[in-house]
Amino acid sequence: MKERKIKIKTENLEVYYGEKQALFDVNLEIHEKEVTALIGPSGCGKSTFIRCINRMNDVIDICKIKGSIEIDGKNINHKSIDVVRLREKVGMVFQKPNPFPKSIYDNIAYGPKIHGITKNKGELDNLIENSLRKAALWNEVKDRLHEPGTSLSGGQQQRLCIARAISVNPEIILMDEPCSALDPIATAKIEELIDELRETYTIIIVTHSMAQAVRVSQKTGFFHLGKLIEFGTTEKMFKNPSNNMTQDYITGRFG
Repeated sequence: MKERKIKIKTENLEVYYGEKQALFDVNLEIHEKEVTALIGPSGCGKSTFIRCINRMNDVIDICKIKGSIEIDGKNINHKSIDVVRLREKVGMVFQKPNPFPKSIYDNIAYGPKIHGITKNKGELDNLIENSLRKAALWNEVKDRLHEPGTSLSGGQQQRLCIARAISVNPEIILMDEPCSALDPIATAKIEELIDELRETYTIIIVTHSMAQAVRVSQKTGFFHLGKLIEFGTTEKMFKNPSNNMTQDYITGRFG
């Protein structure tokens, strides 16, 4: 199997919140159209790391970033980068489903309208149907598109948020513990969906569930206290990790 191209690369990435350092010297290469899982105990820097990739940390005044983050070889923190365009390219799905207080239709129409992606209502209707189909939700909601997004079940709301993220045609999807608020059946649906989506998108998922990392990802990174301890194929990481600390974490000796 040929090696996929590098989509995201960080070099000596360090993040500070005021005086407190949250990430230390993270060097990582993430390949396109793969699922990369980030595991590690709470507060170890996983979410901070993914928030660097779409510059969500920009909204935190005391946050300072050193080192470089490149997407397709371009430094995303360079002053020439348009953050709005960057966030169009890098979608985000959060821990708790967070549909807008609008209809199912308008939840998905929102991004394409802002970014001027469609020219008329027919195009928009098609885009909404396609986004819902990609998120495996169309058949469940096609007769209720004008009902509020908040009327859906938790698992459906999370798939709506995934549909909303993919409606602006991103290349990368960041998922911050997307199943932690969901029951096992809804979780299984989202995991199945992640597996389908990786044919089109580069996906990074932060997860507390080691079993989930094994099920959905091809590569895994283990963070501890702001450092990337180990990164490699998921299979090797869970069967034969190089680092004792990784071994201790995945066998439950600490967490």
